[in-house]
Amino acid sequence: MNQPILKRALRHFGERSASDTLFRIDIVMAHVPLFIDLSDKCIVIFGGGHVGERKAKMFCAYGLTKVVSTSFTPELMKMAGSGLVDTIVDDLKDVKKYLDGAFIVVPATNNRALNGLIADQAKAMHILVNQVDDIGEVIVPSVIHKDDIHIGISTMGKSPAAARFLRLRIEELIENVALMVTLQNELRSILKKEINSQLERRRILESIINDHGVWMALARSYDAGLRTALEIVEHERMKPRATT
Repeated sequence: MNQPILKRALRHFGERSASDTLFRIDIVMAHVPLFIDLSDKCIVIFGGGHVGERKAKMFCAYGLTKVVSTSFTPELMKMAGSGLVDTIVDDLKDVKKYLDGAFIVVPATNNRALNGLIADQAKAMHILVNQVDDIGEVIVPSVIHKDDIHIGISTMGKSPAAARFLRLRIEELIENVALMVTLQNELRSILKKEINSQLERRRILESIINDHGVWMALARSYDAGLRTALEIVEHERMKPRATT
């Protein structure tokens, strides 16, 4: 390793003050992780290149997605033909007319100055912006979907590679967790009919989720996990019940 570079890097990190660290934490905490229903919301993407295509593929699964550009990738044209997105041919000299009714705007052209102009106009109209060349108001995380489990991972734009690394590792870990979510939901419905105490129901459900035997049974099949869990329910109900 180049020693002068290493020394400069170490000196740089060593000179950071406590106030600098707190300021960086404040910036990170400005973004709140949320799950938002976009089913009736309009997302407008400016730019029909590969970046616009990537954004369109993600957003079209959730909301009404429009892509405005002078040209489009072949994949975007296929998506438009399938009704997944609306494509609008425009020279982008007057983008404001496409902002009315938009919930999220994505400036994804190959012109950084134009992207900044679009972002400024959208913010002036109180529209959320997902920027592709900067940290905007909306950050799209790396997403994991496994049945009823939805996990979003973000490094705040600092390391997309680390986000992908985490996603792959978490996907390995949650293979049977989705089955446990379904199992817990089914058991909650059963227990609500049999046990009035919310504390008692919670105690039983926690016993099940912490039982290694249930996890082993779920690895074989859902039915095996359910049978094992119901045996625990019967066993736990014999214990003194908590009072609400």
